[in-house]
This record gives sequence, C-alpha cells and structure tokens, in this order.
Amino acid sequence: MKCRALCKGGPRISEVGFGAGPFRGLDWGPVNDETSIRAVHRALDLGVTLFDTADAYGNGRSERVLGRALEGRRERVVLATKGGWWYVDGAAYCDFSLIYLCRALEASLRCLRTDCIDLYYIHDPDVETIRRGGVFEFLTRMKSAGSIRLSGVSIDTVEQGRLCIESGCVDVLQIYYNILDQRPDPGLFEAARTAGVGTVIKAPLARGLLSGKYSRDARFPDGDFREAWRIDGRLHRALAQVAIVEELVGDRSPSLAQTALRFVLSHQAVSCVIPGAKTPEQAEANAAASEMGSLDEADVTALKMLYREMAGPFDAR
Repeated sequence: MKCRALCKGGPRISEVGFGAGPFRGLDWGPVNDETSIRAVHRALDLGVTLFDTADAYGNGRSERVLGRALEGRRERVVLATKGGWWYVDGAAYCDFSLIYLCRALEASLRCLRTDCIDLYYIHDPDVETIRRGGVFEFLTRMKSAGSIRLSGVSIDTVEQGRLCIESGCVDVLQIYYNILDQRPDPGLFEAARTAGVGTVIKAPLARGLLSGKYSRDARFPDGDFREAWRIDGRLHRALAQVAIVEELVGDRSPSLAQTALRFVLSHQAVSCVIPGAKTPEQAEANAAASEMGSLDEADVTALKMLYREMAGPFDAR
C-alpha cells in the first residue's frame, strides 16, 4: 500500500482509504454488521490506515460498527467522521450551529469509542453556512480543546471548496471527483495544493457506477437511493458513458473499479480515495488498486478528453 501526506503538517496515510458509508444499510441496500467488521479487519491487514464515516450514516450505525471494528486497533488508523446532518423517517435535516455540532461531536466520540477524532468534517454545509464562518469557529475551538486533531469540510461544489480554502481554517477538503465528474480539476486542486490543504476523494466510483457491475436493466434493492437514477433516466445516460470508458481503458486493470481508482490517484493533488466497501472481498479489490500504480499519462489524457465531450458531470449525490 502506497502512502501520501494527508495535508501540510499532517500524517502520512494510505492512498486508498476505507469509506464506511455503506455500513448504514437503509438507502444503500442490506448490510450485515459482522461482515462489515470483517471488511475493516481485512483492510487493516492490507495496510489501509484512513477510515471515513459520518454520524448521519444510519444515524450512528456506521460509526458504531466502525468503532467496534477498530477496538484494540485504534492507534493504527487515522479516523475521520462528519457532523451536521441526521435523518428522521427518511427525511434529512441539518444544523450547523455551535451547540448542535458540539453535541454531535460528543456523540460521535462515544459511538467510535475514542477520545479524539483525527479528522472531523463539517458535513456538506451550503454556501451561506460557509460564508457565515461559524463552522470554522467550531473547528478551531475543538482543535484547541483536543477533541479533534485536524479540521475538514465535506463539500459538493468547487465554489464551496474555494471558500473553505480562503478561510485559512481547513486542513482537508472531502470532494467529489471521478471519471464521470472532474469539476475540481484543475482549479480547486491547484488552490488546495498551493494552500497545503489535503483532498480526500469521495464517490471515486460514482456510487458504484464505475464498478462495472451494473447494466442498463439493473434494479436496486428496496430503499436504495440509486433506484431513482433508473426511474428518471440518469442511470441509462451514465451507463452509456461508462461503456465508452470501458472501451478506452477497460483492460488496464483486472476490474473497471480499479481503473477508476487509479485514474483518481493519478492526480498528485489527491491525498486519498475512500471507496466504500461492505465485504472483505471489496476491501481487497479496492486496496489492490494502489499496488497497480497510477494510470499511464496517455490513458489519463484520454479520460479527461472524454469528460470534456460529455454533456455534463454525473451528479453522484
């Protein structure tokens, strides 16, 4: 497993991390907690050191499972979580006030069975929340108190990322970037690199579309949010783009997913990718992408040209 610096002054971490979002079940389909724990242990065996979750993932379920899995192994990892959202009967709510975030952080510490979060993100705040700056005050206070070591913001747009960098209060950004959505490149990546801000890439497989396992007649489990993609036609359009990707670079790795991860890791501004995994086998396949190295420059160029020819980015949210 190759390693990279997380951010300026930060620790070195595995370039392939572990996204524990699927542990929540619910809108990600069925999941087994014991299998999830085995997936974490397999990732640890393979040299994965950054593990990412959020309190909103199953309203604490993902954090609790990850906390169990890392018991006795906590010192070996960089542990990241997020706060600001929760769900009630399928409806999403957010609160980025100082009072709420303090309570959310305390709950995350309990669920994760730790006394300090290595990297704590504000979870997808909107532009106005970022501009008001209260979230940065919270992050600064928690670092001073020793409750967190590094501060981050998980974002949706390039504009949000630029505002966070300009604040001077953020160590790491968590951003969308994959073959089907290359909006951060080059502007946001360059701004982050110049400022010493790390970039952790969420949805590097476009929520599974770049796994290579879905066809145009795919059906998702009951409650899986991706079923909406099939209904509104986004799945059909995205898989047409995936088919072109496979024609270009389909044989560069044992799986399309590994090629997709290698594409993201080809960008030197990227600190880490955090593909999700539900099983030990998925954790193994994700980790193996690091051993294969970055894609050849010609393949990266071809995939960037393909993106410019697309009608627009695929929104994996």
